[in-house]
Amino acid sequence: MKSSRITLKDIAKACGYTANTVSRAMRNDERLPAETRRKIHEAAAGLGYIPNTLASSLRSGRRHTVAIIINDVQNLHFCRLLSWLDPAFREADYNVMTLCMRSDGSLGEQMIHAAISQSMDGIIFFPNLGDRQKIEYIRRNRMPFVLMDRYVEGDKADLVRCDDEQGGFLAMEHLLALGHRRILYLSGPDFSSSQRDRLQGCLRALETHGVPREAMRVIPGEPDLANERIREHLFPVNYTAVISFRDEISLYALQAFAERNIRVPEDVSIISFDHLRSEFSYLPKLTSIYAEHNNAAEEAAALLLKRINQISMPVREIILPVRIFDEGSTAPPSGSLVSKREW
Repeated sequence: MKSSRITLKDIAKACGYTANTVSRAMRNDERLPAETRRKIHEAAAGLGYIPNTLASSLRSGRRHTVAIIINDVQNLHFCRLLSWLDPAFREADYNVMTLCMRSDGSLGEQMIHAAISQSMDGIIFFPNLGDRQKIEYIRRNRMPFVLMDRYVEGDKADLVRCDDEQGGFLAMEHLLALGHRRILYLSGPDFSSSQRDRLQGCLRALETHGVPREAMRVIPGEPDLANERIREHLFPVNYTAVISFRDEISLYALQAFAERNIRVPEDVSIISFDHLRSEFSYLPKLTSIYAEHNNAAEEAAALLLKRINQISMPVREIILPVRIFDEGSTAPPSGSLVSKREW
């Protein structure tokens, strides 16, 4: 069956030039007269010609395409980062291919294999703590890469992330300053370095301010937001404040509180991480911690592009400072709803 793809020969036939001249015009060879290039480009557009980027990449050694390997496309935090990364790369004339591994280790390997087999110019990878073997595989294939959001235990690589330990410290210190001494911490997934660091930051704040560790009760492992487990942890209300690993957990908590006519922050305070409202302004207001706007995406894109062009440059680790975006979901404790049940 004959291919329906428009070729340079088809363009040459349509405009009366040789295929070689058409090829030069499509590469914008300035040695050709401007009028000749204009006519050829018009003919190509009229035929609906799409350049064969694979062929050009074989000639140049570049596809001008990077892969972004994320955990979960349903997670609004990742959606936001993708919306920031894409224009950052497009501004540098790079396309983006997004691959999702859904927190599945074996699927993560497949996504890395896919990116390498498709001869991507580089990879932005959102790793888990134990992904050292995956990182080594990328290195062995001499693929430029940048880790984003989280680090890999025992490995040093190009990395852009927020200062999660400081974020945890700020969250706990903020609540302690308001007078809270019964604080529920809803953990993130155990495989995330962000979870480890945020929890450590909370513990450091308790120690710094001379507050017993018993002031914080930790719910290990991210609650399954698809069922009632989060409600099991929220009730009875024997605490005055909640620190949650990410804003989306807080949003489920807000819904659960509203169903029982529990007010935030009058009855219970909530603080979390990611500041999703910077991108999704329709979400309920939450006091949240994150870096400034799209700094993480801009830094990660810039670092990967540098690595692509300077493969032997020293490894860089960029840790972005974070701050509290106070949107009114925290207040001094009232204690009116705190259960007498043992803390």
